[in-house]
Amino acid sequence: MTAWETLEIEPTDDLTKIKKAYAKGLKIHHPEEDPEGYQLLREAYDSAIKQAKRGLINTHINIKDIESQQAWEIDDSEEIIQKNPVEDFIQKLEMLYNDFFSRLDIKKWETLLQADIIWDVQHSEHLQDYLIEFLEEHPYLPPSVWQLLEQTFHWMEQKEQLEERYGEETTRFLMENISIRNQLGYDFFKKEVDIDYEWYLQLRADAQAYLCDDQLEAAEEAMNQAFQMFTHDPDLLHLKGVYYLRKNNYNAALQMFEEKLALSPADLDGLLYRAQLYFHFKDFEKVIADCEQILAQRSDHVDGLFLIIKGYLGLNKEVEAHKWILKAIELHPDRPEFLPYKSKVLNEKTKSDQIEIVEHMPKHKRRLNNTYFYTFVVLRRAWIYVFAFMITLLTPIPFKYTALLLIPILWEIGRVLMVVFAPTAIYRKSKKKKQALYLRCLSAPCIESHFLDHYFTAFDFTYIRDRLIGKKFLNKVLEKWEISSPAELKEKIHWLIDVGTREEFNHYLYQLMPLTEEARTQFIESIKDDSNYPKFLLANRGLYTLTEAGVAAADWGWSIYLCRIGRRLGYLSKTEAKELMLKSAQLSQHAYLNWNEYFTAFHLGSYFNANDSDHNNYGKYGLSIMFVLLALGKSPLLQFDWKNDELVKQ
Repeated sequence: MTAWETLEIEPTDDLTKIKKAYAKGLKIHHPEEDPEGYQLLREAYDSAIKQAKRGLINTHINIKDIESQQAWEIDDSEEIIQKNPVEDFIQKLEMLYNDFFSRLDIKKWETLLQADIIWDVQHSEHLQDYLIEFLEEHPYLPPSVWQLLEQTFHWMEQKEQLEERYGEETTRFLMENISIRNQLGYDFFKKEVDIDYEWYLQLRADAQAYLCDDQLEAAEEAMNQAFQMFTHDPDLLHLKGVYYLRKNNYNAALQMFEEKLALSPADLDGLLYRAQLYFHFKDFEKVIADCEQILAQRSDHVDGLFLIIKGYLGLNKEVEAHKWILKAIELHPDRPEFLPYKSKVLNEKTKSDQIEIVEHMPKHKRRLNNTYFYTFVVLRRAWIYVFAFMITLLTPIPFKYTALLLIPILWEIGRVLMVVFAPTAIYRKSKKKKQALYLRCLSAPCIESHFLDHYFTAFDFTYIRDRLIGKKFLNKVLEKWEISSPAELKEKIHWLIDVGTREEFNHYLYQLMPLTEEARTQFIESIKDDSNYPKFLLANRGLYTLTEAGVAAADWGWSIYLCRIGRRLGYLSKTEAKELMLKSAQLSQHAYLNWNEYFTAFHLGSYFNANDSDHNNYGKYGLSIMFVLLALGKSPLLQFDWKNDELVKQ
């Protein structure tokens, strides 16, 4: 009987089909209940895998022929060894690998890799060929062994040569294992547990790969099969927790991470995910407790600091949150995520009396700077009227006509003064006006002008000044999004609402979620020269800092801003613009807990969209207006709650 007949499938080089056939056979030939049938099944599986990988599909080789061939090889082993020391090394390698618990012993690998043939130049290429082929078929080694192999053979330094000799796929396989990107743990296996470890490890690795590739059904099948074999593996529980997170089954995810922590109480990844889930369920006391465990192990842990700040703010303990914010900024001055939270707790109107504000400049100097700032805002808005007024003064036109140009100048001055001294006159208006203001706040970070962002948050675009006279400012935004017609604008807005760049963000995020923190860090560090480095870096920074909505805030904020522009330029009707803006606002309210969550997601999403890894720059992508809106005592954000159903109704 051939291997294919034993597996009950047609000859194929599709490894997935072979694995599924093997899994099906295991249900019939259990190792304990039918050891002989299991042995035949295992031999058939190994033979089929080798044939498939080598592209040598043979439909006539009988399993007994394989056994007799192996026996012949063993009988004549001494002669072969004398002729070829490479075969001797590979035989020892196979013996070490096939004894599972010896395979985990780093000292035995050190002994093996001290063999004379390792340094024999005459056999080096031949040995490397055999070794790499063996590792491709038998990849399940602890990270420490892969690191030892790298220290011995220095494959990372020979990446180009390896690609020329073995191809990109094999080279990528080596690089990923050496960089421990996909490595899972081996510490919880026990000798008294009698399972097919090779098959279990393959199922576990497949589950991780399927999760990274967003193949959830295949991941579930692989995890369930593995879980039937062994239930006390923290890494498998981690994968199941990530799977349930992806399926939005937060209760099941929490259970998996709690089971993981029962086996490994100090596991940082388990603590971080559990803290994040406690935050989802608004159990802020438990968020803080988990973060304290994280920070007890690593006092500078960025995500631990971030989550403990959010936990204290969730309990309205702003004094404690402020202490942690100051510590986080001191430890990580290059991380802007903490600054919006600092602005929030230091709001000059709502801050606790126990929190002191340190003035970095004298009040008179601050007032002078503000005067210069708002003067420049007036000039930015009214320069064309001022210029026309100065020109007409040089003409014989009577002054009473020239003076008419002072009206728009004084109008702009009045609007700016209202923003500075009497903002409540803007905010305390009808529901319609408040609704429009709420929408402008959601899109405030989109305004790419340090001088006009506050102005255009308080006021909308005007027909005369912004459409007829100065529409270059608005057209520039459309050019950025490659929009040149009403149809393209509508298509882009619908895309931002329904899909957006969050889909691409999630693509990178999903590849990182199944990995350990150490694996993620080393992997991202290893791809610094890759074009995808900024994407992975920013996705990793959002893993624990963002809600399940990810960077959708940037998509929905921009959809509102484009609606505002489209309405003013006549690309959208008033009704169309309002419906689309309110839909984005409703989605934002549902996805985020407060303004801080929304602005944090918006800022990270803006860096991601720009493919910008310089995430320590505080002046980019609307962060300054976020500070103003969160910290200002006269901020419009204080005039209405984040979740306000009245403001998002049609």
